[in-house]
Amino acid sequence: MIAPIAISTVHGKNLAVMLASIREYCPEIPVYLRGPASVLDRFDADVKVVGQPRNFGDDYNDIINCALKDFDSVVVANDDIVLTPTSYKVLLEDVEILNDMKLNPGWVASRCDWARAVQNIRWNPEGEAFDMCRFTSESKIRQSDVISPIFAWICADAFAKCPFPPLNWFSDDVQCADLEALGYKNFVSASYVHHVGSQTVGVDANALTHQAMPWLMKYRPKYVQQWFNA
Repeated sequence: MIAPIAISTVHGKNLAVMLASIREYCPEIPVYLRGPASVLDRFDADVKVVGQPRNFGDDYNDIINCALKDFDSVVVANDDIVLTPTSYKVLLEDVEILNDMKLNPGWVASRCDWARAVQNIRWNPEGEAFDMCRFTSESKIRQSDVISPIFAWICADAFAKCPFPPLNWFSDDVQCADLEALGYKNFVSASYVHHVGSQTVGVDANALTHQAMPWLMKYRPKYVQQWFNA
């Protein structure tokens, strides 16, 4: 299985290191890159889509849909991550395991060092001791209601039914909930990437939540009830 890597960027601050890690560890994998022309001019990619930043959801929809014209699945990536030698390989191996088990995966996402708890390499709900510098659970696939697609696989069929909403924050929460409503399951892989963190949409949680709330109230009021006990 080959799934291209789709990246959307605004300023490309960390992108050079990210692309270098792809060239080093999985150079055969096509890269699809979206962003302003002034930024894209500085970087190499197999396919470039020029566009001004709008929001996480719309920008990533553009580049993912471009990649899915040529492939039947895609690996979505933040522009502020660094791959390890096994990040891509293990992620796709886990996808094959889930498909072979007919578990109908929606998102299959890598672990990292800056993410929500279920994806965070530091999360240790079972209180495990270190085993050769790792928790044993790190080598296992874990189902999760919601993931963040920091480095994550999705198939064309699932994405066509559930694109990202036009949001910065909560775009992944909404999409994961929509996927589950259609019978897909989301998983955390044994794959790992380093994540610089909060470089994609910003760090002001209150402002980002306030920005997303009108859309959520209008189009997904049930989720607002569930998530905020409104």
